[in-house]
Amino acid sequence: MSALIRLLFRICLFRNGPEDMPYEPRVLGALLFSWLAVQVFGSALQLGLSLAQMLAVQLLSMMVLLAGTGLVLTFKNLRARFLQTAMALVGVDLVISVLALPLLIVSYMVGAHLPFLDGVYLVLIGWQLAVQSFIFHRALRVSPFLGLGLAIGFMVLTLLLVSTWMPAILTASGG
Repeated sequence: MSALIRLLFRICLFRNGPEDMPYEPRVLGALLFSWLAVQVFGSALQLGLSLAQMLAVQLLSMMVLLAGTGLVLTFKNLRARFLQTAMALVGVDLVISVLALPLLIVSYMVGAHLPFLDGVYLVLIGWQLAVQSFIFHRALRVSPFLGLGLAIGFMVLTLLLVSTWMPAILTASGG
């Protein structure tokens, strides 16, 4: 397990790519389970939003990311890369979420969003987009800029779906 954690951190630092992930469906299941556990904990710490609302957004985001990745890989005739790419994407999201937990804990303890912590959280989101674009670049054999376009596109699609299906979340979070 520590080898997997090291590999995920190396992907987050652009030293390894999704092709270095083990081809093991059970590992994807374990990553998804761990990701869900972290999301439940992090969602419980959110101010102004219910646990159900936050989980719905996180699950929708992951479904868009994985379904979109599957579609693009299929379009590029690289469907065999889905498992490793999905593991890298879920694993990176898990790492970033764990790194964001202290920020959520501090905000929860203070009882308000602190601008400094929001800035750090924004940096984490930017880092996650950069790593996702790197993963798409390597998995799809596209330019880094097209990888970034895909990462931003999936994020925008998620925001559009949230604003359409769950508009109360955007108003409750100040968006």
